[in-house]
Amino acid sequence: MFIGRYEELKALKTLFDKKTFEFGVIHGRRRVGKTTLIKESIKDRKSLYFLAQQTNTATNLEMFSKTYGAYKGVGNIVYNSFFELFSEIFKEKDLIVVIDEFTYLIESDKSFESMLQGLIDNNKDTSSIKLIISGSEVGMFENLFSVSRPLFNRQTFHLHLKECDYYESSEYYKNFNNTDKIRLYAVFGGLPYYLSKIDDSLSVKENIINLIVNENAQFASEVQMLLTTELRSILEYQSILQAIHSGSSTLALISSKSNINDTAKTSKYVNKLINLEIIEKEYRFKDSPTSKKYLYKIKNNFFAFYYRFILKNESARMIMEPVDFYEVFIEKYLDDYVSSRFETICSQYLIRNFKNRNNKPLINIGRYWYNNRELKEDVEIDVCLEDSSGKIYIYECKWTNTLVTNKIMFNLIEKGKKVNATNYGAFSKNGFSNDLYNKSFDLITIDDLFDL
Repeated sequence: MFIGRYEELKALKTLFDKKTFEFGVIHGRRRVGKTTLIKESIKDRKSLYFLAQQTNTATNLEMFSKTYGAYKGVGNIVYNSFFELFSEIFKEKDLIVVIDEFTYLIESDKSFESMLQGLIDNNKDTSSIKLIISGSEVGMFENLFSVSRPLFNRQTFHLHLKECDYYESSEYYKNFNNTDKIRLYAVFGGLPYYLSKIDDSLSVKENIINLIVNENAQFASEVQMLLTTELRSILEYQSILQAIHSGSSTLALISSKSNINDTAKTSKYVNKLINLEIIEKEYRFKDSPTSKKYLYKIKNNFFAFYYRFILKNESARMIMEPVDFYEVFIEKYLDDYVSSRFETICSQYLIRNFKNRNNKPLINIGRYWYNNRELKEDVEIDVCLEDSSGKIYIYECKWTNTLVTNKIMFNLIEKGKKVNATNYGAFSKNGFSNDLYNKSFDLITIDDLFDL
């Protein structure tokens, strides 16, 4: 059963309903659900789907020709070149043509891009086909459509498919209570492939054991597999990720902690991990992207969980019973880990729902931090946002078993002076003290996160 991706499906439907020629790319990291989305979007439409293989041009041409022949209902068709094949395809009316793993084609045939460019230029004003290319290669869109490449400026659209947020992810495990939905998202993240394996007839504990902890679990070696598939020098990347997990948040600290000791080299590795959407560069609220006040942190929840609980305890995992490993190394510390991911979930909620609740769109959102050693002043605000009128809202995010109290909110108001805040709120796992409800705070419970 296909779940979620409502906005992406809506965008593709609008595209497919046009009567003009369209050409673009759907790209994103592995496991993000590109192929599943594509197949769902072309269901019950005139379409031709081809999955390119890591093989030579002749073999891909033969397989693509057979696919087209099956679509035409005439059996096998033999074409001498991709130019002949695509010359026929461009004559079709309103046909959706998908080439998945497109980079395999251009790796084996260096002339393919120029051939396709020529056909697009000659047919774009008369053709009504929708040509979609897709793939998982890091930087695929930037590489294929850069100014030096034949297909530069030929695309009419592109769709960068990213992880689902906490809310859309929860649709994969509806039978869990809302608190456990947050826990599961903090562990597995928002990649549809991971989400589809979660069994909502079992507990959170059982899912983590069955899918991650067990030595033969489906995702037991997922991190190593993904890094090995996408990257070279895997040991350096592992060291960088371990350094970031351990609290190194600047390039200099990461370079030193990972024992690379070369910031230029470390920067290349870090940028690769950013492109893979494993880590991110976090700018302080309202700071320019050119600002030097930024921090690196692990973005992907699954990676964060792995580096928090699995990697450093790998030897124990090899000899312990899975249930024992979970109870010793994970169970007591899981909510502490979830609290480190909770701020992002709160931000996702505000991005989804701020306009509905406040009648104004938000134009900026982020975290704020300030440190002055001389004044011994250290300020951190979990979530800050600015609406279209310039008002600043700030929020405290508490994943604890205690209530959010008036004291916590008073401290938030004091911190808000640093960003000229005018509105204040809080997210709480366990609720709020009664005296807060008669004040003008925006108080959001876990159940509120799912009442959209």
